[in-house]
Amino acid sequence: MNRFVDFINAADEKMAEELVSKQAIFYVPGRPDPVKGPEGYMAVIQMMRSGFPDIHWKLEEAIVEPNKAAARFMMYGTHKGTFSGVPATGKQIAVQALNIYHLCDGQIVQEYGQPDMLSLMQQIGALPH
Repeated sequence: MNRFVDFINAADEKMAEELVSKQAIFYVPGRPDPVKGPEGYMAVIQMMRSGFPDIHWKLEEAIVEPNKAAARFMMYGTHKGTFSGVPATGKQIAVQALNIYHLCDGQIVQEYGQPDMLSLMQQIGALPH
């Protein structure tokens, strides 16, 4: 999980190939269809970086079994680009996420990502508190 956090914070394509199976499936909130493989995961990271160029994920805790992991993250960043149709506000975010990962041969083969989108949208002023 620590190596995975290094990967998402660096948005490193070489690390994506190493850690994410080519057949991996990722279920992303707000997308009707899952994204697939290292390219799909990189697209999700880039989507987040387009709205929050300085985004940083911090692993708060993880439960790891041989073929499954659950991880609670905090995401930090500054809203400097359009995100979900909301123009940049310059506001800081601190958003929790809880993700479930399925693993095979040391690679991620499936992820269910659950960031707290309600809190994120409230923090950038898109929704009332």
